[in-house]
This record gives sequence, C-alpha cells and structure tokens, in this order.
Amino acid sequence: MRDSCQEPDRSEDPGERFGEGGSAVPRLVVHPPDGRGWRRVLCDGRSLGTAYRYEDIAIFLAAAGMEDAQDADLADPGFVEWRGGGPEVWSAPPM
Repeated sequence: MRDSCQEPDRSEDPGERFGEGGSAVPRLVVHPPDGRGWRRVLCDGRSLGTAYRYEDIAIFLAAAGMEDAQDADLADPGFVEWRGGGPEVWSAPPM
C-alpha cells in the first residue's frame, strides 16, 4: 500500500483494491454536504480535511503527497466515492 493518496494503479494486484463481496474499494471518500455545504474528505480512512469547494480536494491530495493532484480523475468511481451527491453538489441539504 502506498503512503500517499494516489489514484489506482491499474497494474497492481486487483485483490488489493477489493473489499468484501469483490466490490472495488475507492481510496478517496467525499462525504455528503453538512448544514453549511461543506464536505469531509477521507483517503484510506484518514481525514484529509473539510472541502468547501471542489478545488479543495486537489489541494488536500497534493498535501497528502499525490503528484499531479490537480490532474486527478475525481470522476473515477474506482478512486472516489461521492456520498450524498457528486462533485457538483456543494450546498446544504434542504431542511
């Protein structure tokens, strides 16, 4: 396992990236917006921070050691699990 949060290496042993039931386990999880529209971001279960906007995620990835973080494919479901809406959702849920 790599130390920094990296996009999946398609050449690595696929068994390392699969959880129970054989489903792919994304390394990056973006949680649903909270009451302010902010989203917690985790990599391999470790908190990277709270994103206020989409661009914050690349900043977190770079700080975690990912090379070329600004070019990361945040639409890749094998790398990112968007919970409570995709990358376009940055507002608080309706009450």
